[in-house]
Amino acid sequence: MSHSLEKEIKNRLRQSQSKTVIHSQLTIGQNRDELGHMLNNLPNWKRYQKTFPIRIVLYVLLVLLTTKQFLFVYLHENSSIALMLGLIGPFIHIYIFRELLRSHRLGYQILPLLSVLALFRPENRVMPDIYMYIVMAFLSGFLFLFLFPKKERIDY
Repeated sequence: MSHSLEKEIKNRLRQSQSKTVIHSQLTIGQNRDELGHMLNNLPNWKRYQKTFPIRIVLYVLLVLLTTKQFLFVYLHENSSIALMLGLIGPFIHIYIFRELLRSHRLGYQILPLLSVLALFRPENRVMPDIYMYIVMAFLSGFLFLFLFPKKERIDY
């Protein structure tokens, strides 16, 4: 049910319908909360299209850092426990990448925080990575503020 509802919301947003109109048209007694939650978690289509180059840079940075972390863990960890613990970071990056591709607000909310927290680990403070994490934090923070402004939130 939620997958088809999300598809319908995305189609209507692509047709430049406002979120309040979509909310009033698709609201059925039982899906009011779910619909409001989905509308708040999806960006306005025009704003989303404007940010295409920024999103591509963000995707590339995330893929590069995820690949680097995965290869580092795979090549340097000796025990299976250390390997499994080391793969937590890349798996979180993959989940965030999935959320970014689906244009969900959660990915844009978590990525700035995790990018800043990654700088506390000494292995992430090498020369190209530190700049990549800083740029990723700024880009995802900017995209979060631009794509999901508070004035467009639906109260449900």
